[in-house]
Amino acid sequence: MHADENPSPAVTIDALRNWSIVVSEDAAACQHYAAEEFQRFYQQATGVLLPLKQTTTGRTGHVFIGPGDALKESALGRLMQKEYAQEELRIVVAKGNIAILGGPRGTLYGVYAFLEDYLGIRFLTSDVTHVPTVSSQHVIPLTDRSYKPPFTYRFYLKAEVMEDPIFAVRRRQNAASPHGPQEQRLSARLGGEATGGVFLHNNFQLSASFEEHPEYYAFRDGKRSKAQPCLTHPEVRRIVTNQILGNLDGYPRGATLALAQNDNDHCCLCRRCAAVQREGDKVEALQMPKNPAGHLPENLRHGPPSAVVVDFVNHVADAVAPHRPDLWIGTEAYSYSVMPPRKTKVRANVKVQVATYHCSIVYPLEDPRSLTNQQFMDYLGGWRKACDNLLIWTYDMNPRDYWLPFPNMRSQPANLRSFVENNGRGVFMQGAPGGTEFSELRAYVMTALLWDPSRDADELINEFLTLYYGRTARLLRQWINLLHDQAEASGSESNINATAKDYGLDAALGARGLDLFERALQAADNETIRLRVEKLSMTALRLALERVWWNVTEAPRQARVRKTTIQEVRIPIDGEDLPRYRVLARQLFTLAKKHNLGPRESARAAVYSYLGLPPENEKK
Repeated sequence: MHADENPSPAVTIDALRNWSIVVSEDAAACQHYAAEEFQRFYQQATGVLLPLKQTTTGRTGHVFIGPGDALKESALGRLMQKEYAQEELRIVVAKGNIAILGGPRGTLYGVYAFLEDYLGIRFLTSDVTHVPTVSSQHVIPLTDRSYKPPFTYRFYLKAEVMEDPIFAVRRRQNAASPHGPQEQRLSARLGGEATGGVFLHNNFQLSASFEEHPEYYAFRDGKRSKAQPCLTHPEVRRIVTNQILGNLDGYPRGATLALAQNDNDHCCLCRRCAAVQREGDKVEALQMPKNPAGHLPENLRHGPPSAVVVDFVNHVADAVAPHRPDLWIGTEAYSYSVMPPRKTKVRANVKVQVATYHCSIVYPLEDPRSLTNQQFMDYLGGWRKACDNLLIWTYDMNPRDYWLPFPNMRSQPANLRSFVENNGRGVFMQGAPGGTEFSELRAYVMTALLWDPSRDADELINEFLTLYYGRTARLLRQWINLLHDQAEASGSESNINATAKDYGLDAALGARGLDLFERALQAADNETIRLRVEKLSMTALRLALERVWWNVTEAPRQARVRKTTIQEVRIPIDGEDLPRYRVLARQLFTLAKKHNLGPRESARAAVYSYLGLPPENEKK
């Protein structure tokens, strides 16, 4: 959503000097909070403290926050004739009044939109807000604009966002982890939390133990495995359904009951499950994709395993609906179940959360350069036909290595737009722990795109770099471009769990990055910005150490997979290069400790041992 760029007609800040902020006494808690936020930041930007009131004595001279009798009786009373959805907002700037209203959360978000678009305020991080000085002659254009976000569920699992609920809401995040600490939850004052969305792996809530009832679990290779339940077993269905029906009073209105697979691809291959997979067809009549990404061939012998998952959750949904029609059943399309069923439709009270785990992170989902992503788009199209309530589980991190640059800042914005076009109604974006890679930048850009996927990601990146890193922004932008250019040129089809080589990144690129950061540190405006740049230089240091990192962390893994020796898969390193690597290693782990970049003690010990460095607690 963007401000009206027409400079005329408009009102000036000076004209608002004697106005008041009006919020109804019976407004929602978050609308009262919205009025306080408006008053606070308006004063910081303009130097003018507008009083907060609950009633008015005239028809003009007011900033109305939220609906109410005072607004109804004002010159903008017509705005009260419409009902607004929970997160829908409307901003009206007229000669005599301003109104920011909508649903409860929409009103709060409308205040932030006003502050950003008309006063230039930017909520950069939880402890850094850019508030420009706004002169008395600054103009606010007359406008009447509305917005309703396409994603009704927005949760970026990122410490920089989650750990400060006030900042999370300023970034329009509307959900929090139900398993997180209470201080990270979004209170009613902050707008409360959107329901549904994140379905973590939970064994489909089967409470029976494998030891007592192995027959309730997956049959593979002639034996039972506790990797997944057998979803067609009559007792499994009875146990799970009765357990949910017996606890219906404990679920809040509109809640989503998660029935999700475990985090592996070992689904049941018993005769009952195979029959459901075939969806009424004979095996020889099935036409399945060749070499589908992320799928074990044996899982697809009888058709998509997702048919079994959908059949199971439909059974539970049918049992719940008569008693609690407000509740949802939610499940995942992940790993073995990401391919949609060919015929089976999802019940109207079921949500499906589709995971992008196997997609190439370098290219957008609709980019023809990626065959893997084209295949996923076919899957997403199938789910769109099978289900009216799709959610997306996407990723913004590399779980293999949180410090390695993750070249997805060009693909992720396009992917969010693809989700909107394919009926995605909510997004769970899984990020890395705090203090890793481009953490602060990602928190700013990704939350902005979750709120409005139509935003230009390059503009958002440049804006943050300029406001947060000052004169060094141009050099840092060069570093981001270099990473993404090289990754795109590599033709990488790698997913979120990959090495630098998989993404086309190498130590030579890291060395170029170190040169850029050396220049950036010299150009820093002040010590605060120098420290921010220093922290970000970790990305180039980590990549410059790639050969050592590979030999220490990846070679043992590769040796196990290839059934060979570690020496066979290690990269040769000349002895004359070791002093340089020792310097880089000390710099990297010193920065990690200084800037709290995550617990990497095991990595430090391994790298130091490989390079012949003394342990950190020994004198150098």
